[in-house]
Amino acid sequence: MSNLFRFIPISQLADKFPEGSWWAKFYQDFSDEQLAAYYEGDLTLPSLNLDWEQAFPQQKEVIIIFIDGNFTVDNLYNKETDGAIGLMVTGNLNAKNIAVGGQEIYVSGNLMVEEILCGTYNHGETIVIGDLSAAVLVQDDEYSIKVDGQKSIACLVNVWEGDGVFQELPVDIHEVLIDEVFLDMDEEDMEFSFCTLVNVIVERRSALKKVNETLTRKKPVHLYFTHNTINEENILKLTQCILMTDDKPSFDFQEQGVFFKVQLEHIDADGDERDLSVYMKDHRHHYYIWLEQDHSIGLLRRTIDEGSEWEDITEESQEQLAEISDCWTMLLTCINMAELYLRNIEVQYVQDILQHDVIQELYSEEEEDDGFWDGSKYYSFRNAHTDEDGDYLHARIEIKTPDEAYYFYTVDHGTYVSRHYQPPNQYGKQDMSFLDLRRWEASEQYFTRFKQFIDQKIEAGVNS
Repeated sequence: MSNLFRFIPISQLADKFPEGSWWAKFYQDFSDEQLAAYYEGDLTLPSLNLDWEQAFPQQKEVIIIFIDGNFTVDNLYNKETDGAIGLMVTGNLNAKNIAVGGQEIYVSGNLMVEEILCGTYNHGETIVIGDLSAAVLVQDDEYSIKVDGQKSIACLVNVWEGDGVFQELPVDIHEVLIDEVFLDMDEEDMEFSFCTLVNVIVERRSALKKVNETLTRKKPVHLYFTHNTINEENILKLTQCILMTDDKPSFDFQEQGVFFKVQLEHIDADGDERDLSVYMKDHRHHYYIWLEQDHSIGLLRRTIDEGSEWEDITEESQEQLAEISDCWTMLLTCINMAELYLRNIEVQYVQDILQHDVIQELYSEEEEDDGFWDGSKYYSFRNAHTDEDGDYLHARIEIKTPDEAYYFYTVDHGTYVSRHYQPPNQYGKQDMSFLDLRRWEASEQYFTRFKQFIDQKIEAGVNS
């Protein structure tokens, strides 16, 4: 491989080191006897070992490899994490596996890793000016990965805590990595071995298990709606579902650009009588469905154009009612999801947790933290209160996930606990789409783990 590179004093690359890189700051600290292996153009290699003296046995003074172009390599690695050869790529870096530590890896373009990206120990970091994508990020709490662009990581696991996230769902590290990369320390403790991971990669084997990507519920699922007919039965079930709270005669939400409102028969604030009805609006039409006194169904439709008139479509054929049927089916599907998940967290349980002495002690002046760590997850709590702007804030439980997303569980209704989501590296909670099964399942699994943790914490506090 040596004949592919030019070996030059590091100082000769001074003008090429990107501002902000470690080498741009400290290249002057090295003598002309300490070399850079320089390659101009795009380069493809089967593997590259960044341990000292391994990449270029005949050029033992090489301390950085500089690739002035794109770099494609199956496996990039080193075992000695207390110090290793640096790597700088001015273009994109594509790899199947990367397991490194002890140096700066600097990529001016995008970093794309087909399987595992693993950085370890605090003597090194990876800097990516473009985007980062990887199937699995294996991390400890010391190694730094800085990305200026977008990050797309299907799965991340923490080698110290043993937990992680796979496509938003909580996952254990042993479900992701093969057993071989864990050392059996005692009967209960299995410790991750970075060197074993490198050995597996060097042998051109995969260190990944086949994580089940299919969401399955172990228990049989009872569906609230068992058919999607527009009839009295389903309209009444809509008015009796969990989203219809005791303090309001209606509920509404938006899903995939369609607005839905379900209301009971009532007298509104202006003294007008309101029908038991369902209102839907998509990008083309308004739809109005109501229940007559004789238990028959009425259907109206009008376009979204200003000044358009309502037309009676009650007698139209099923083919002509295809658009309203699509909206109706979406509505019933959303309510099925609400019934499936929202009933699983009881309002009283959350209220009791928030009022427990173990939680209330977190608000004392002596406590610096407002929550508890559970592996890589963090649980925090908020009492209901009025803020300095006069806004009333409802009580809630917050769960920070290993990938720094948040799930919020808020006591703002009498019949159910609201759930919201905040994506990683963003601020501000979002409504959870009723059609996003994976996110609802993730919120469920995180809260189930929270209940196990907090019940143990409370029991320990009571018995102490």
